[in-house]
Amino acid sequence: MRITLALLCALVGVSFGAPVALILDAPAPLPPAVASALYQEVDLAFRETGYSFSWKNRAEVKPEDSFPDLVVLRLKSECRMDAPAAAAPPGKLLALAWAHRSGDDVLPFIEVDCNRVRNMLRVIGHGHPAGVQHEMMGRALGRVVAHELYHVLTGVSEHSHAGIAQASLSASHLAGPALEFTPREVNLLSRRSFAARQTQQPSATFTADEIASESGR
Repeated sequence: MRITLALLCALVGVSFGAPVALILDAPAPLPPAVASALYQEVDLAFRETGYSFSWKNRAEVKPEDSFPDLVVLRLKSECRMDAPAAAAPPGKLLALAWAHRSGDDVLPFIEVDCNRVRNMLRVIGHGHPAGVQHEMMGRALGRVVAHELYHVLTGVSEHSHAGIAQASLSASHLAGPALEFTPREVNLLSRRSFAARQTQQPSATFTADEIASESGR
């Protein structure tokens, strides 16, 4: 069964009887400390919104799997602090992550550039044990992913002046002890969650190859 981009967009935020499935497409397995911190940080960010999430690696998706709501999350490069450093263009600020768009619609496809996230964290993470650095990387990824999920789940492209949904996140934002949505964003996410409970639509069934194709592979 072929799933179009339009249908995938319609599936996001449709039903809250089950968690939103986050299909993780990574070039290499995440270190356990990175993965654990990533999952925990996303759950923490959305704890007051009515959203919950289940994580699946793309390779684990079976043809018979069905997801009422899903977002495909592609991680570019190795998402670990001990990976080789990648040079950044001088004097240019580059996005750490982005949600794909079609016109004014925010699509349920997120990409995160782990090289750029890692480069931001190198100074802060220098000298810490490997486990601490991996946890820092996972926490940073969780906040970046939460930022993009906000756009996907609400359909809103605008940014906030503070918190996770602000336009630019610094190294201290990514590695600090806490970063949350402002009450405005929590309220908006909660309203979208409530509205989604009022409508039910059929779930989607498709293969891992179809997920990869639809996400631009």
